[in-house]
Amino acid sequence: MTRRGAGVVALAALLAPLLFAGPAAAAPRATGAPVTVSVVVPITAPETDGVLLDAETLVVATSPSGTLTRDLDAVLATSATIALDPRIPVSIRALGTAAPESATEWLTRLEAAPNDVFLLAYADADLSALARADALDVAANLDVAFALDAGDFGPPQTPTPTPTGTATPAATEAPADGTPPPLPTSEELLAWPAAIGRIAWPSEGSVATGDVAAYAAAGYDALLLSSANVSETASALADLDGMPAIVADTAASGLMRQASAALDDATRTQAIDRLGVAIDGLAAAHPGRSIVLTLDRASTSSLVGLVDTYRALVAREGTRIAGLSAVLEGTSDSARVVDGAEPEHVTRTPSLLAALTAEHDFATILADPTLLTSPRRLQLLALLSVSAVESAAWSSEADAFLDRSREILDSVTIVDTGDILVASSSTSIPIHVANALDYPVTVRIDVRPLRPRIRIDSPVELTIEPGSSKAVRLPAQAITNGEVVVVVSLSSPGTGEPIGQSRGFNVDLQAQWETVGIVVGAVLVLVFLAGIARNVVLRRRRATAERAADAGAASTGDPE
Repeated sequence: MTRRGAGVVALAALLAPLLFAGPAAAAPRATGAPVTVSVVVPITAPETDGVLLDAETLVVATSPSGTLTRDLDAVLATSATIALDPRIPVSIRALGTAAPESATEWLTRLEAAPNDVFLLAYADADLSALARADALDVAANLDVAFALDAGDFGPPQTPTPTPTGTATPAATEAPADGTPPPLPTSEELLAWPAAIGRIAWPSEGSVATGDVAAYAAAGYDALLLSSANVSETASALADLDGMPAIVADTAASGLMRQASAALDDATRTQAIDRLGVAIDGLAAAHPGRSIVLTLDRASTSSLVGLVDTYRALVAREGTRIAGLSAVLEGTSDSARVVDGAEPEHVTRTPSLLAALTAEHDFATILADPTLLTSPRRLQLLALLSVSAVESAAWSSEADAFLDRSREILDSVTIVDTGDILVASSSTSIPIHVANALDYPVTVRIDVRPLRPRIRIDSPVELTIEPGSSKAVRLPAQAITNGEVVVVVSLSSPGTGEPIGQSRGFNVDLQAQWETVGIVVGAVLVLVFLAGIARNVVLRRRRATAERAADAGAASTGDPE
């Protein structure tokens, strides 16, 4: 078949779902090698305000009628490939012994599943936004240690057989020295050893040509793109200048989603038939090819019709069902990226990342900066989740993230205590610092007079407890009298990073009052001494005069 003829048939396959509305729609049947169909089903975390899913959220989601339970039941009834949001398993594992039983059972079922599994970015963040900002590392090497409670990780558990033969966990004795058991690492909490590889799945139609090199440099094994984002290929595996790309057919995936989400049998049957028409058209254009179908990534998506739709695909003549690993092992065609759109969240991501970087520099005043930076990093990834960026409320949520960033950067401040009067040459300058964070901070205080009328001993380090303020008095020496502006600034002791805004205070130097006081005191002492001396002299003169008078009277014989 010529390339032109193949293009005509492929176009007919794309238009077939629109031209044939009912189950009686006819389609060209593929001849030759069977077509291989792979289905990718995302399992993403329920929407929540927290960084991780808390126990209450997990109880609801993993209950018999919960969303995660329904999704897992549906996908385990198929051999579809699971695209797993790592936020789910890490939330369960991070709770340790406090994890709800239903959640741990859910995770155990998933870990034992024979389906192919690959991990999405945390919270299913849109990697296109990070790749365009050259920040794919933000989604890698995550730290979740801040969420661990040592009390939830007791001594190691060993299975003990019960009379029924069922193994039940029993706690072993704690170490004799009382040392608590080591906490799991972030790598252990986030790992999925059975994953088929690191596959990046950006939002549909969002990848640009320049992004491919960024994914390769970040260590991804393959990309999962929609066919609208890639030039025409005869296979579901494309070669983008050395980077493997799994290409999901856009039109056929849309029909797969309609069928899987249909609530009534008639609507589902119609969608399944139209899906068959599309698959037959693609197979006729390229016999023996592979086709990848993806489902919706919204956390509220329904898989109520997934099992019926999947069984219909399995029952089709000339169709072979396989996992995504089989597609990765197939042959690839050279292709190129067809640049997609640049939605609002992609254009605004650099400003969000700049705020995150500023917080990282600011957090160096904490003894453990990750207590602040790690949750905020996960919050950014959740903000960029594929389902979130498609929401009408995303712009306001991004504004709220930036507002919170400004609050954090302004949480440690110099308190305005007004002008300062210095009436002594040797004194101290009081500086007050407030900390609105939930963690203690240590800052370096620098005080610099704008005129050389006073010397102040600085810098000095000060630790302020959470939600409090603290004052320190810096020794100072007045050199001359007059007014001078003193500028106070804060910085990180470890990095020198400026913290908050500097503040200026007017200092009124009146050290002459100290001199005046000394002079006045000296004068008073002199006056007092002079008074004493005069009294002494007067008394002596009076005594001398009296003695002289007595002597004269004695010599004349006058009686007294």
